[in-house]
Amino acid sequence: FLLHPPRLQKALEILDTDKSGEVDLEEWEMAINRGLAKRLDQLAVERERRNRAAEKADAEFSSEFLSQARQVFDMIDDDGSGTLEKAEIVRAVRANQKVIAFLTNCGNKNLQSLLVPSRLESALAQMDTDRDGHI
Repeated sequence: FLLHPPRLQKALEILDTDKSGEVDLEEWEMAINRGLAKRLDQLAVERERRNRAAEKADAEFSSEFLSQARQVFDMIDDDGSGTLEKAEIVRAVRANQKVIAFLTNCGNKNLQSLLVPSRLESALAQMDTDRDGHI
């Protein structure tokens, strides 16, 4: 950029704030600080953009996960009680082809892990916070 003489001349004019024909240390440091501040501002804007995008992705993931979790809950809750017993969940995950197909194809690794017996046991233990056998 500065190898082109007119551009170099223009840059030197901008740097030489006291118009002495020379760029002294103070003018040089001011120019460096302006450039640094501009770059830091650009980085802050980019960081904020990435944060907003991550928050949006998190919200979309959460919404989709909750929707899928509700769907599988409704599939398992055969008796329509609004609660799931541990045995009801285990039976559905092992034998209900509709539930197995949904979990297999839902694309959510957390829900798909319910098809692995050891992970199912762990998930059930975590979800049954009052240890009454119902979710």
